[in-house]
Amino acid sequence: MSLASPQQLSAQTAEKTKKSGTSLIHTLEHISEQVSDGIVKAKRRLRLKNLPLQTGSVTNIVITSLSYPGSYHTQHNYPLELKGTKYDFVLLLRHFDYRHEGNSVNFTLLNDFDVDFTDSTGIKRIIPKVDTSRNSIRCTIQRIMRTAERDAKIVFYFGGHGEHAEVNMMNGNSGDECDFQTILAGDGRRIYGKELQAWFCPLQAVFDACHSGGSLGLPYTYQAKGEGVRIIKNWDIKVPILIIQISATQPNQVAWSKEYKGGYYGQLTHSLVRFLEGDKPHTIEGLVDHLSKTCDRTGAQLPQDYVPRPTMI
Repeated sequence: MSLASPQQLSAQTAEKTKKSGTSLIHTLEHISEQVSDGIVKAKRRLRLKNLPLQTGSVTNIVITSLSYPGSYHTQHNYPLELKGTKYDFVLLLRHFDYRHEGNSVNFTLLNDFDVDFTDSTGIKRIIPKVDTSRNSIRCTIQRIMRTAERDAKIVFYFGGHGEHAEVNMMNGNSGDECDFQTILAGDGRRIYGKELQAWFCPLQAVFDACHSGGSLGLPYTYQAKGEGVRIIKNWDIKVPILIIQISATQPNQVAWSKEYKGGYYGQLTHSLVRFLEGDKPHTIEGLVDHLSKTCDRTGAQLPQDYVPRPTMI
């Protein structure tokens, strides 16, 4: 079966009736609001699914989608090129309702491939590839933080390679597991999770990459257990910021892409969008349950959700 190209996929879906990408944005906001409300109300022993879901608007969306064309790993010399990230990029643009003109939020697109994209208003243009080197990603993120309003709400998405490094960012070999977790920039250079956290503070961070679980060092994990959800304490530390990390895998696992109807997508990205489009209550419990059941039924890839503090007791 031949697959439609990302460009063809964009054109084919432009005229179809779709749910507004605003729904996806609000859902991510709702999940964050649950964490915030849960911190305040945990002593009342309220369940997450009973908490009110009301919040403000996301102001910035950063989509980093890397295919590493013609690239090889700098140390191990194996090919890095990915196909699924191109389809994921178009899928996210469509569901975030990215427009070439008149966006209601600030989009920052960091892609290393050109895409012929038709937006929901019918405007068709090429979204050009940009510099996705480590230095460019760092400078872009820091520019966003310098110009963003004090109460800005930022969503960060990364689709690409992740790896467990042999040394930490100080070139040492001791520390917590998260000290060795990295993503690879477009030039093949590593960006450690703790570096990324130091550069900026997104409201939500989504990583569709290998070895990405826990890379930001958040102390609590939401994990599916039977038909319920359990909270695991990873480290005895306090994180003063509110952030939710959604990762494709546990720290020691590989993330996969596979063929779905209409394209070849990252399993996490495809499953996450299905959840956000669905009619089930958009709670953390619902998200964890959905990802555990639909992302990879074999169990080889177990998505993880991390928060700075528990929201239930």
